[in-house]
Amino acid sequence: MKKKQVVVQAAALFLGMALATGCAPKSADATSVAETTAEQSAAAQSDSEASKSESADGQSKADAKDQQDSDYGTVEIQNGDRTVTFTKMPEKVLCANLYAAENMVMLGLGDRVVGRNVSTSAADKPLPELEAQFEKIPQIEKSNENAVALGTDLVIGQISAFKDGSWGSYEQFANEGINCLTITGTIVPDETVEDVYTDIRNLGKIFKVEDKAEELVTEIQDQIAEVQDAVKDVSEDKKVKAFVLDTFKGNEIYTTSKGLESNLIELAGGINCTRNMADSRWFNTSVETLVETNPDVIIINDYGSQTVEEKLDFLKSNPALAEVPAVKNENYLIIPLVEVMQDVRAASACKKFAQHFYPECFE
Repeated sequence: MKKKQVVVQAAALFLGMALATGCAPKSADATSVAETTAEQSAAAQSDSEASKSESADGQSKADAKDQQDSDYGTVEIQNGDRTVTFTKMPEKVLCANLYAAENMVMLGLGDRVVGRNVSTSAADKPLPELEAQFEKIPQIEKSNENAVALGTDLVIGQISAFKDGSWGSYEQFANEGINCLTITGTIVPDETVEDVYTDIRNLGKIFKVEDKAEELVTEIQDQIAEVQDAVKDVSEDKKVKAFVLDTFKGNEIYTTSKGLESNLIELAGGINCTRNMADSRWFNTSVETLVETNPDVIIINDYGSQTVEEKLDFLKSNPALAEVPAVKNENYLIIPLVEVMQDVRAASACKKFAQHFYPECFE
């Protein structure tokens, strides 16, 4: 019994000396391991809590989305001879034209635009006040594969966007589970500014922003009404005759017979020289037609690979056009084509026309 006590006392004395001299590695290691284990346990618990929080947040968002889809109901849009049905709000929209994207951004829907068409010229650029938001929207090369790769659930574009060899046909997109919305002005016989209003209102219905859409429509209507009021006293015999030069090739000129640009010329108090010369909106005619219509002003559409300088040189260098008032007086109005297409710029384009036709009305 005494022998055991001596051994225990000796062991205790040895351990005390070891601690006093710092020579107890095993005991120190045990303390370090315990501390580390505690820290790791706390970190693991924190990570677990964070993971649970993220999971809960993700689940919350998923639940909110499910609720949103459940509350969405059904929206049907009559789009030409097609009825486009929506049972949930589109999340990833591909805009096959700049102006389609502008309409979306103007309605506060820019975060839903996952891509737009690649610009074809320097004139094909967004409104200055929208440039910052457009920097976030990637430009996508035209192909069905690219549209699908974006996870697109809605494509908006002119009717030409839905041809084989373009972004994809209606049938192709339907098979891929993607809705298609066609710009109204490209599927009616004679597009007017009313078709621009239709497109804006349709977006309002689809994305449940009807109030914003109506505000935007009213803003455009008010601006055009101001222009019409400014030129209302111009008599019929004093109205400016305008000829639109879109592009040329040899002796041929591509111009407008009807459609939005023609409508905006008329809303601005002018006359489209080639109005109703063809059943289509755009058609090819000749230099002789330009001579016969004898316009006061030539509107030059700026877009694509054919430059404004080339178009001006075509007009100025042709002896047959020397006595045409617009050429003789060098009365040309250059306008980016995008400004007379199907979007919110209709009002500003109308005002540009009127101010050029009748500057005295705006003094």
